[in-house]
Amino acid sequence: MANFIRDKGFVKTVCFICLIAVLGIDPLLAVAEKPLGGIPTNFEIIEKISTETVQEIISGIGTLRPEDVVLLNKAKTAGTVDFVLENAFVREMRAAGIRLAIEAPKKDEAVAASGNYRLSYQIVRLSLSYPRISRTWWLGSKHVARAAQADVFVQFIDLATGDIAWVKEIHKEYNDTIDYSKLKLVEEAQYDFTRPSRSEFRMTKLLEPLVEGGIVVGLV
Repeated sequence: MANFIRDKGFVKTVCFICLIAVLGIDPLLAVAEKPLGGIPTNFEIIEKISTETVQEIISGIGTLRPEDVVLLNKAKTAGTVDFVLENAFVREMRAAGIRLAIEAPKKDEAVAASGNYRLSYQIVRLSLSYPRISRTWWLGSKHVARAAQADVFVQFIDLATGDIAWVKEIHKEYNDTIDYSKLKLVEEAQYDFTRPSRSEFRMTKLLEPLVEGGIVVGLV
């Protein structure tokens, strides 16, 4: 009889520990935020693939005369994220010694710019997503896969002749995996494009009724 009571107490203890593990592990992991330790933020990733896109465009343009002016014309937008690529254009083209002017919308003739070439670009895609959120083991730590893509279609036009001197569709991407606990550190509240939707399967939803049922049986 004494052995039965001791065994029953042991079962209760094990069941209680399992319940705490299933119901409490996610909140504990979420709170235990660690420093990034060199991991790029979501904004920095978008900035990185934008810079790589512009650098490839510059290499395709080739050598220009010092007096040549390139008109930058955005033909298609991807949304609020556009400014990251636009900043990369200005920064990288100036660093390459290319004179740059932003071409105003056609309807705004009052501020029309003049130049020797037009760089017309369409932002087909410039985004970051979380394609996979998973655990190493059932009760192990979560990991998040990050995937960023930039697809930009470019036309470089000689305004003196109207010829399209260079055309290309540029693709850049970035992939990595980080700890789930770092999500709040890599996302930025002021930029929606750094906070993609999270589609995840929570093992706790499957285990909760099983563990709770087992605990009830154990306690009885």
